[in-house]
Amino acid sequence: KACDGGDATGCSYLGWAYTDGQGVEQDSFKAVELFKKACDGGDATGCYNLGVMYNSGEGVKQDYFKAAELFKKACDGGDAGGCYNLGVMYANGQGVEQDSFKAVGLYKKACDGGDATGCFWRGNSYAVGIGVEQNYFKAAELYKKACDGGDAEGCKAYAKLNK
Repeated sequence: KACDGGDATGCSYLGWAYTDGQGVEQDSFKAVELFKKACDGGDATGCYNLGVMYNSGEGVKQDYFKAAELFKKACDGGDAGGCYNLGVMYANGQGVEQDSFKAVGLYKKACDGGDATGCFWRGNSYAVGIGVEQNYFKAAELYKKACDGGDAEGCKAYAKLNK
């Protein structure tokens, strides 16, 4: 009812229900339709979710360029996961030109926005010196932030640096 009433966030939640088959029959195509409606309605998480679908090719033809565009829209709208995923795309050169500096900047935006995985990958960037000057102290600080945010890999990396 919320989605039908024009609530973009409601469309995003309903899209997840269709993605996972929670309370409805699983339907990736319906999920894509709902995420598009959410994104077009200004819901940054809807843009993120639609980006995930294009990135994986679930319910749509896989399109890294479209995924990057949607992750950017999500990130610009305040969705930290969108920033993280766009960072990964810049790191790997998928859908965008490879750029380690942009990737690290997006990981920072994700981390600052509460995305623990963004903190972990920014920490990795500092640990190995990709896109930033190598700095183990900064890497450890970011791994701890990732760990505190619930990222298990962050916890492992933090423990390894603090032996």
